[in-house]
Amino acid sequence: MTEQDPKTAAAKRLGIRVVDGKHEFDHKSLLSSMGGVQGILESVLPGFLFVLFFSFSRDAQLAVVVSAIAGVLFVIARIIARKPLAQAISGLIGIGIAAFLALREGGSGRDYFITGFITNLTYLVPLLISVLVRWPLIGLIAGLLLGEKTAWRRNKSEMRIFTAATLLWVGIFAARLLVQWPLYLANNLEALGTAKLIMGLPLYAAGLWVTWLMLRSVIQRRS
Repeated sequence: MTEQDPKTAAAKRLGIRVVDGKHEFDHKSLLSSMGGVQGILESVLPGFLFVLFFSFSRDAQLAVVVSAIAGVLFVIARIIARKPLAQAISGLIGIGIAAFLALREGGSGRDYFITGFITNLTYLVPLLISVLVRWPLIGLIAGLLLGEKTAWRRNKSEMRIFTAATLLWVGIFAARLLVQWPLYLANNLEALGTAKLIMGLPLYAAGLWVTWLMLRSVIQRRS
């Protein structure tokens, strides 16, 4: 087996394909970066089942339990297929924490969404701070994966690109909070669940694609 050069290996980790010596990001790359069809289902189906069952039954506890069962089934499916378990297990842990918050004594159905708010804040705050101190995280990640560390900071054009890409993700995580937090406070679970689905994987995929469009020229120059 031929050993991959560092740039090709880094591109593969980012979901970027190397075609005729050039880095490309297309629908196959996008699918791969989201974990394939199974990874997409693992991300979307538990939340979709929560919204579906709550809409019909108005029973938040039932909706939480069904969502948790779906997460367990995905882990079992990966074990049977001998596929990596990290993504499914991390998703199951998230569902388990969400279920505990919703079903604990004194909890309510809307608490199922608390972990989502914490996750968005966990990403939003470091990304925003990195822009404010002029060390945009997207640039740091790309520099490490491309084996150039912080050389991009000496290029004003690339500094602007990486800053803009980082701000894009700041906007995505902030938008989720600005839309979903008021719905949580209003205890509007149907609207909150729907907003979470729409602003989840679809928005993430759109963010990846726009990020690629922003960074393509930088990456291609290093091909």
